[in-house]
Amino acid sequence: MRLNLPTRRGRADGFTLIEVLITIFITAIGLLTVAGLQAASKKVNFETAQRTSATALAQDMVERIRANPSAKVSYLTSDATAAASATGCAASSAACSSADLAAYDVYQWGQKLLGAEEQDASGNITGGLVNPTGCITYDATNKVYRVAVAWRGYTALAAIPSTVPSNDPMRATCGNGLGRYTDPLTSGSNDLLRRLIVVEFI
Repeated sequence: MRLNLPTRRGRADGFTLIEVLITIFITAIGLLTVAGLQAASKKVNFETAQRTSATALAQDMVERIRANPSAKVSYLTSDATAAASATGCAASSAACSSADLAAYDVYQWGQKLLGAEEQDASGNITGGLVNPTGCITYDATNKVYRVAVAWRGYTALAAIPSTVPSNDPMRATCGNGLGRYTDPLTSGSNDLLRRLIVVEFI
């Protein structure tokens, strides 16, 4: 005698609730990943733009000094952004000495670092670097001038290795100790958020 056993029902069409929840979860993870990548990309692009601007500004000051070689010493400064307003030497009729021109160049450079040339309708500065510091020093040992530009980055950097020589440009102290580059995620006062560009010339 043959028994007619019940056959297994075919799988129902459509999605079950569990499948829907899994799909939503995977989609959410994907969207969060894309958002994270976009945020990281924006940070990288901003850091790159800041470094490009800092390099151009450092080179700008090098050219200014080279155009006024007799007053090289007058350009030395620990922070051009704090330089006092100087006699305007831009006009062809201005009677400026080499030292006057140096003071004017340092002041103008400091304003460029701050982005004072770019302002909105309300007069708020919209350009420049983030918390910039501009330094010009002379290394008597190596007989070179150094133009350094420091600014604030997004993420903390590791401390400079002890193996780096004391006269290496990486050791430039431009902006150190001013409180502009302290990492809020790290205890104590430090300059871990400081970014730096150094240009040397004779």
